[in-house]
Amino acid sequence: MRTYWDTSAAINAAISRQVFLRLQTGEHTARLHLLAEFFSTMTGRGVKITDKAGKVERVIFSQKERAAWLKIFAEKVQFEELTKEEALAALEKTQDAGVLGARIYDYWHALVAEKAKADELITRNTRHFQDLAPKVVWP
Repeated sequence: MRTYWDTSAAINAAISRQVFLRLQTGEHTARLHLLAEFFSTMTGRGVKITDKAGKVERVIFSQKERAAWLKIFAEKVQFEELTKEEALAALEKTQDAGVLGARIYDYWHALVAEKAKADELITRNTRHFQDLAPKVVWP
């Protein structure tokens, strides 16, 4: 099984051991963009975490800590990208695919998942990938 990782799923893996353990089986792929987007989120606005008592707090991580975590993640994932030609050809198909505005980012993720022959695309933003990827799963 080959899984394509969206950034939201990688963020989940960083805070949930259960999601991180998904990386132990199968093959995994992502775009290099994930590294920068993950780092930006985790060291910038951070993430909301609910403790066992139900209290929600925002946690912002250090740059060194997140860089170290990304190194571990990157060892388990292959990286794939669209070529310039593939990206431009995809833009010509956006109208037929119902893609406009910011949805281009998810469209390109779906195209890279297809290029990598992923069996599933893992994301917390399942709605964003509706009609773009054949099998979208929650982390």
